[in-house]
Amino acid sequence: MLLSTLAPAFFLSRGRITRSEWLTRIIIAALVCAAFGSLAGSWFGEIGAAVFAIVFLWSAVALSTQRLHDIGRRGWSLLTAIVPVFGPIWVLIHVLRRGVDHENRFGPDPATRSDYLKVNIGG
Repeated sequence: MLLSTLAPAFFLSRGRITRSEWLTRIIIAALVCAAFGSLAGSWFGEIGAAVFAIVFLWSAVALSTQRLHDIGRRGWSLLTAIVPVFGPIWVLIHVLRRGVDHENRFGPDPATRSDYLKVNIGG
């Protein structure tokens, strides 16, 4: 049950997430992977630590793809990060941009709240 809710949130690149969700999830993934990577490194050596480095990399790419979806860009835009100096800066600028305020081809606006109480005071 827990894995079925965490997998789309951290490891699948579908949908859209807000800037705050992206930052929160990146930090959580980094902390968890660093802790378990350190533990696995002490038990299994470099191979154990490398497994959690790969898990973090996969998670960071999936989360950043979801974030790029929020501004209307495809995940393939992350490939620009391999261009020295300017690539990572370009990706960071786009990941930190405000998302579009409406539904786009990647899904509904994640910042829209539909659970607020609506009161009709007109009549």
